[in-house]
Amino acid sequence: MRAALLFALLVLLLPQRQGALARTPAPKSASKAAAHRKPWLFFPIDVRRFDRVSSKYGVRRMKGHKELHRGVDLVAPAGSWVVAAREGRVAEVGHARACGWYVTVEHANAWRTVYCHLRVDPKRMGVTKGLYVPVMGVVGEVGSTGHSTGPHLHFSLLDDRGEARDPLLALYTPAETLRALRGMRLVQ
Repeated sequence: MRAALLFALLVLLLPQRQGALARTPAPKSASKAAAHRKPWLFFPIDVRRFDRVSSKYGVRRMKGHKELHRGVDLVAPAGSWVVAAREGRVAEVGHARACGWYVTVEHANAWRTVYCHLRVDPKRMGVTKGLYVPVMGVVGEVGSTGHSTGPHLHFSLLDDRGEARDPLLALYTPAETLRALRGMRLVQ
């Protein structure tokens, strides 16, 4: 199992499409958000297959009224791996009308990451409540379950009080994720 996880990690991070990494814009230091950006979470999907951010965190018009979008939507082809952005324990696995199949991982700082619209029941992949997942450990596959208009990962970040936070302020970009893992000598 350990060898399979290491292999999955290596395959996940080997650059395959320079285009996806090149299209991921570096944060602009002049912007307000970039000034407050403090990444501590690795990118939660296969960086080789990531296409774009289709919807950011914040208020948006939905169903004729304004609603808070409590996460970020990351577009990738159906079946792309969804990985734990940081090590932790699976706090919840389930299905919800809006979220579809989802996994919640609790981290050492009591913050949680939530992975929604997964393609299949994560339990079919061996992801169950209480399971320890390493950073970049596979927790599901990109899908379009629940209220979704196409394959993507809805990724949410909840603080230690359960309040939603902007995940883009805590996420390394795909290129930064790759550089950090190279720095730790986990990939070449």
